[in-house]
Amino acid sequence: MRAVFACSLVLAAGRAAKVDYATKLQQTLGSASIAEKSGDHSKALAKIGELEALLVQWRDALKAAQQEAESPKEEEVAVGPPDETIEFSMKQMHVPDNCARVSQTGSTMKVHYVGKLIKSKKMFASSFHTGSQPFKFILGSTDGIDAWNQGLEGMCEGERRRLMVPWTLGYGAKGGKGVPPYSDLQYDIELVELSSFNSKSKTPSSGKPKSKTKRKSEL
Repeated sequence: MRAVFACSLVLAAGRAAKVDYATKLQQTLGSASIAEKSGDHSKALAKIGELEALLVQWRDALKAAQQEAESPKEEEVAVGPPDETIEFSMKQMHVPDNCARVSQTGSTMKVHYVGKLIKSKKMFASSFHTGSQPFKFILGSTDGIDAWNQGLEGMCEGERRRLMVPWTLGYGAKGGKGVPPYSDLQYDIELVELSSFNSKSKTPSSGKPKSKTKRKSEL
């Protein structure tokens, strides 16, 4: 029978497309063969009709899959800088009455902080996620982002500041952990402890902080 012969030729190819077509063809072919052997030619002819219909469906499915595979894929649109961004700003949220000394370049600072994405208001980093251990870094070094070096100068112990950070002073075009590219940021920072300034201290050349609590990419 022509339909049965065609079925046997494409049966193996069906395994590369959809397994359900091959299974249906095998089942229908077996039913047609049993009907023919039992002398039920009407049933056998009906099953052959089903085989022909299944072959047409299978062919259409294979053509659709081929067209999809050969169609040009849409190129990913590169994310570019936003048309508008914020200005860098620093606001003193709380200043203690007594301020024995203030931070300067080279000072070792221990701070608590919370970082949020300005666009979504989503928090992406916090020192409170590490058992309330403050983050330790050297002001003016590569321990923190550029905005920290600018915005935490002249800060007292116990003082709290809010930094509004444009993407150019944050994580830039690459982004960071939890920070999409070109993201403007907000940081709320409290200075917990300030060391005496050491003019002989060297700022690290590596982008990795000396602190064991956080890496720069996690600020």
